[in-house]
Amino acid sequence: MHCAIVDMVEERIAAGGADAATLASLIAESLVDLILLVPEDEQAKLMAHTLSALGDLFLQKSGVDGGGSGSRH
Repeated sequence: MHCAIVDMVEERIAAGGADAATLASLIAESLVDLILLVPEDEQAKLMAHTLSALGDLFLQKSGVDGGGSGSRH
């Protein structure tokens, strides 16, 4: 799923149909929709997990944590 999303985003940017900020907002909206699918008493935990994963993945992939490869896939 990850690779399919990345490919779709890259295609949209290359085609000039959207900018990165707009696409990031749409992806965030999709995450919110996913979070709202779980029972209400689990939503805060899933949102916290999602934000933590976002930060961790950014640090890993950007190489800031010293162990990242910088790989996007």
